[in-house]
Amino acid sequence: MSDRDDRSESRRQIARREQRTAGERSARLASALMKLSLSALGKLGLLEELREAVDRARAVTSQGARRRAERALAGALRREDLVEFAAKLAKLQETGSAEPAQFHLAEQWRARMLEGGLAAAAGFPGGVAEPLPRLIEQAQREKATGRPPGAARALFRHIAAALKAQPAPPVASDEDATTDDADDESA
Repeated sequence: MSDRDDRSESRRQIARREQRTAGERSARLASALMKLSLSALGKLGLLEELREAVDRARAVTSQGARRRAERALAGALRREDLVEFAAKLAKLQETGSAEPAQFHLAEQWRARMLEGGLAAAAGFPGGVAEPLPRLIEQAQREKATGRPPGAARALFRHIAAALKAQPAPPVASDEDATTDDADDESA
């Protein structure tokens, strides 16, 4: 076997490339950890040693010192399984960012349905299937009589489950917004 790989790289070049790639990966993960909220960090389930390193790095406020602390955190991350850690972080970011938006959307739908009844539910993405009219009626009756919000909570849970089952709506890009603004001004 020769000292060269299929790409005509020496063993040393291959090792340096792999080391550089691992360093870049750990630097990206360290940067992502520095930007996460405290509650999201808690959900990651970091080992105590790594959590202390993250907390130390996040405590630094000076820009230059913060960059050095981020590089030190990247070094600490290299002792971890980076692929597994990146998968955990991606899953957390995927689920974590969608939950508050979906919660607010479900809350808005519930408020509309309580105010407008079945007429407001006509545009609901989950459709006006059987339990929905009954839940709306119970929640409206409950609100009118001043009873505790049990039916309103059941309505919220139904709405949230229906929204979760639906595909996410496309997000309007900045280009769409500027095009719409230009159309509005010309009209």
